[in-house]
Amino acid sequence: MQSPPKVSCHIQNTEALLKKQSEEIISSQEALFKKAPCEKSFYQMETSSGNTIEVPKEILKLKEESLEKVSALLTTQEFQTVIEELRKPQVSSRTSSSVPSAESANLFIFVSFSLGEKALLNLAQEAKRYGATLVLRGFKDGSYRKTVHALQKIIKSGLGFIIDPELYTLFSIQTVPTFILSKPFSLNAEMRNFTPLHDRLQGHVSAQYALEVFAKDGDLKEEALSLLSIREAKE
Repeated sequence: MQSPPKVSCHIQNTEALLKKQSEEIISSQEALFKKAPCEKSFYQMETSSGNTIEVPKEILKLKEESLEKVSALLTTQEFQTVIEELRKPQVSSRTSSSVPSAESANLFIFVSFSLGEKALLNLAQEAKRYGATLVLRGFKDGSYRKTVHALQKIIKSGLGFIIDPELYTLFSIQTVPTFILSKPFSLNAEMRNFTPLHDRLQGHVSAQYALEVFAKDGDLKEEALSLLSIREAKE
């Protein structure tokens, strides 16, 4: 079966997308206004195909207001702050000092924006402690800007996360938060032939509690104990 289209998994693309879309809007609007005087009710305008059309003054006014809003957005302190944060190198939640070895196991924490900002921040901090990966299904309301705004504290704290709906499908995630400790597998969707061996725990618990449950009753007891021992050694 052909895998679903790959969705961008890195919020770092937000800056480029926002800038590209904004620049395209500004470019098209500026070209429009250069041809339109302000005192007429209708304006004759030439299309890219060479045809001439009449555009009502009200339409041009709406376009002008749209251009002004876009220009204002690009100059706001909030927008510039978000862009500066996105320019900073993202700190991966999976480091050599936080996981025993590349061959051991992957710890994923599946979350959603419905959990709220505080819960997301707490889970992101726990993900960093145990070398886990925080996983979101998609962008907030389908918007890059809303996603960045909702995750500002996580981004500013240097905590990592990914957006990957295919991981939700791979592990049949229905509830958040869900903790998954799995055997290593390819993150490339085209190379995922089966769901890897894994332990699962759903509910509003800590990463430590989930690992303790896996270490006691899971199929990956040794991997869970290894992650717990590394955390204890750091403390």
